[in-house]
Amino acid sequence: MSAVSFLICDPSPALQTFFQQMIAGYGFDAAAIKTTGNPQAAAEIAPSLKPDFLVTDWFAKESVTGIALHQQLTAINPECRFGLLAHGTQAAHAQEARDAGALFLLPKPFSADNARTELARAVDQLASSHPGVVKHVRARHKEAAQLWAANLKIPELPKFKPGDRVTYRGQTEVVQHVILRRGEMVVQLRDVAGLIESSRIQPR
Repeated sequence: MSAVSFLICDPSPALQTFFQQMIAGYGFDAAAIKTTGNPQAAAEIAPSLKPDFLVTDWFAKESVTGIALHQQLTAINPECRFGLLAHGTQAAHAQEARDAGALFLLPKPFSADNARTELARAVDQLASSHPGVVKHVRARHKEAAQLWAANLKIPELPKFKPGDRVTYRGQTEVVQHVILRRGEMVVQLRDVAGLIESSRIQPR
């Protein structure tokens, strides 16, 4: 299959893997599907990868947003297309995404079905600018959908609230604060210093 490259930029490693597997389901070369957790790292990868498609978080609090990252990538590959993922999207966000040329804007959290639908549309549009992959992509739609249905699920972060009793490092602790930071849920425990990723604690 002709080379088409993808860059996935999201603070959640689980979502990076999720989109990487969905894209690979079409038969694209796994070596041409790169992942990273922030725009700065993505900008370092881009010159050698020359991505044709970017899936990126909005990164509203970063110095480089997802939209700005895409603009940087078009200087490397003018044909680069992109889709956005974002927490707390509003009508203004949707309009800004459209104005920037995003093929989709998925509000987090999103369902696996919504992600599959938006990616399928995006891949169809990507294929239109890469004639060598059109036939392949269309032939793979059904096969990829079956693969996704059997194997792929949106990763779910544990959900906690202040006052919950949890286990951390074998000890019973109490959740004091719950914070969404750069796309990941972190918690502050009553008697433990610092912020802890929610995936590292277990509900009791």
